[in-house]
Order: sequence, then structure tokens, then C-alpha cells
Amino acid sequence: MNAAWVRARNEELDVLIATVVDRVDPARLHELERKPAGQEAWSAAMVLAHLGEFPRFFAGELRRFLADPAAPVGRTHEHPERLAAVAAASGRSYEQLRAGVTSAAAELAAVLRELDDHHLALPTNNRRYGPEPLAVFLDRYVIDHKREHADQLVPFGKETP
Repeated sequence: MNAAWVRARNEELDVLIATVVDRVDPARLHELERKPAGQEAWSAAMVLAHLGEFPRFFAGELRRFLADPAAPVGRTHEHPERLAAVAAASGRSYEQLRAGVTSAAAELAAVLRELDDHHLALPTNNRRYGPEPLAVFLDRYVIDHKREHADQLVPFGKETP
């Protein structure tokens, strides 16, 4: 993994997410996904709200880390901004949610342009997982995270004629 790979993979995922978001059926925006009993189910609106929040959050975390590698990074599932974004999804339109996804992706892509190969080996102080290289942090919170939520939106797609 190098900085160019991180940027390229992030861009690929942003294209994938844009494609999946374009296929979301606005009529199904607030329908909950089907999950086994006991697992948390999200609506497409909740996923879109999260996709409009978490890249922006992690852009800020990365920006702080690049300025000060000793700064702690990451968060838990109980983070107030995360919870507030998901909770506010029900009051937002498809267009608002889609615009949030697009702007958050652009903000993170801009910060990733500042990333150099040497940054990837730097140790982070992850609030949830403890010390780990920045490469592991980015893989978990950006690359894998985006892919998981793109996959989560697929069932909410419009039916093809």
C-alpha cells in the first residue's frame, strides 16, 4: 500500500458509491434493510447520512494527524456526531442526502492529496484500537468502511424494467 494506491482506491470507491447512490429508489429511502433478529437495521437514508458524515469526520482526523502525528484519531460507534447524523436522516430528502455524500467524498479526497508514502507507516493513537500504523487506520476507516456501506445500499436500488 502506498499513498497513490490509497487515493486511487478511495476514488474508485467514490465512483462506486455515486453509482449506487444514483440507483437508490427515493420511494424506499426510509425502508429498513432486512437483517437477522438482533442486528441493527438501517434505512437507505441512514446509510446516506452516514456516508455524508464519516468521510468528512475522517478528513478532519487525517488533517489533524498530518499536522500532529501525536494527536489521537478515530472514534467509537457511540460518537455524538455519528449518532446525530444517522438520527437526522429521517428529516432529509434524497437530494440533500446525496449532496452530503458528494461533498463529504470531495473533502476527504482533498485531504488524501496531502498524504505521502512515509505517512502510512507512522503510528497512530487510535481511540478505539490503540496504536496502529496510519495505513491500517485508513484501510479500516476509509477503504473498508466505504465498501461496506456501498454494499449496504445495493438492496435499496430501483428495479430495472
